[in-house]
Amino acid sequence: MERRGFNYKYVILTGVLLTMTSSPLFAQEDSPAHVGIIYPLSTHGSKAADYTNTISLHAIAGLSGGEKAFSLYGVAGIVKGDVSGFQASGVLNKVGGTLNGLQLAGIVNLNENTSNGLQFAGVLNQTKGNTLTQLAGVANVTEYTNGFQAAGVGNLSKQVKGVQLAGIFNTASDVEGAQLAGVVNKAGRVKGIQLGILNIAESSDYPIGLINIVKDGEKSVGIGTDEGLSTFVSFRSGGRVLYGILGLGFNPQYERVRYGVEGGIGAKLINGDHFRLAAEIVSTTLTDFNGNYFDKNGLRILPSLRIAKNIYLYGGPSVNYVNTDNEDGKKLVKLKMWDKQRTDEYQAFHVGFTGGLQLVL
Repeated sequence: MERRGFNYKYVILTGVLLTMTSSPLFAQEDSPAHVGIIYPLSTHGSKAADYTNTISLHAIAGLSGGEKAFSLYGVAGIVKGDVSGFQASGVLNKVGGTLNGLQLAGIVNLNENTSNGLQFAGVLNQTKGNTLTQLAGVANVTEYTNGFQAAGVGNLSKQVKGVQLAGIFNTASDVEGAQLAGVVNKAGRVKGIQLGILNIAESSDYPIGLINIVKDGEKSVGIGTDEGLSTFVSFRSGGRVLYGILGLGFNPQYERVRYGVEGGIGAKLINGDHFRLAAEIVSTTLTDFNGNYFDKNGLRILPSLRIAKNIYLYGGPSVNYVNTDNEDGKKLVKLKMWDKQRTDEYQAFHVGFTGGLQLVL
């Protein structure tokens, strides 16, 4: 019985929504209120699309030509023209004109024009024109964002002037502001920042991520070692100013801190043809994959000199904070400024050195 009842409601609702969305738009008349159950069972009947209402209340679904202040639907609301004020439904809101106000939907908001307000949806917000603010559990889709987009999964916009914030990905053609994603940001020209694990752009001076594929930026591969002979092969990638660092390495001296990974962010302070100066914040972990660890977080100052075409020799000091749970890790700490031995952990601040070769791709 439960399944039969669900199918019946689904078929009826689908038919009603199709009828409402295909209704023609006539000259509008103002109405103080519109109350109903489901189209056309309402105070405006089959002529509901002819009226712009101040207040609309519908138990299941409603249709109108426009809404001025307050509209509430149990399942779905379809408005052929503009909406101002507040609109909310349990499942779907669809607006043919401009939204000026607040729109709430349990699942989807669909706007065929500009949204000068806020959209909140459990799954999807979609606007074909401009939008100010979109918040969705899964995705926001719009032509132009002049404000803020936030989604649990992704945001898609052609142009962004403001902020895109997503749990997984953001995409845009041009960005003036910021793209912030848990995993991937993709854009054309970026005037601002990109923050994610992977950033992709044609032009982006300030990407903040481990991997940054910037068309007019720079990518390089290098090999370097530090004061404890921990040696890493690292990939650096980024824009004109900021770049990301991702490396794999090993330490030949000690078994309990044999294998390593590093990641960080660098900034080009001087970027000449023959001489460069960079500052890097890097986090390094060494382990034997058997419970032993050595963690180092530090600031490096790295001058570099070009010694051949696309090849640079670099080396400079670093200041580091380390913590380790084994004696091999303690031996990697050389010039200590401060240290402390706890029952199961050793901590220290120390001065180090990093040097190596870098090939610009």
